[in-house]
Parts: sequence; structure tokens; C-alpha cells
Amino acid sequence: MTSIALRKKTHEFIEMADEKILKAVYTILESHIHSSEADFPFTPEQVKELNKRRKDHLEGKSKSYTAQEVKKAISAKLKK
Repeated sequence: MTSIALRKKTHEFIEMADEKILKAVYTILESHIHSSEADFPFTPEQVKELNKRRKDHLEGKSKSYTAQEVKKAISAKLKK
């Protein structure tokens, strides 16, 4: 079943559900949303720094490396 079909069917079930089922579904969804927020690995300060670095990169103010360049540098270091 596709995501669209699942959403449609879930909405249909919710419209017919009694209060006990609604509370159970709500609890599952709420815990999922809160656990997703808790899994976010960065502090607000880190997010601010990442945004600054991204801006610097996009404006050409910082040096960037391709994946190939990084692999080559790592290989060189490991060979020493």
C-alpha cells in the first residue's frame, strides 16, 4: 500500500474510531514526534555554527573538498 493510500485509509479509520482508539493513536503519534525531536543530535549553538559555515561555503568564503579529495587525503594519511 502506498503512503497516500495509507494516509487516506488511516483518516477513514480515525473518522470512525471511538475515543479509546483515538487516544491510543494520539499517544503513539505524540511519542513518535517527541522521540524524533529528542534524537536531533545538535544543540542550538551547533545549529547556528553549521548555518554560519554553510553560508560561508555558499558565498565562497571557505575551502571545500570533494568526496574524492577527502578519500585521497585519508588514504595518504593511512599509508604513512
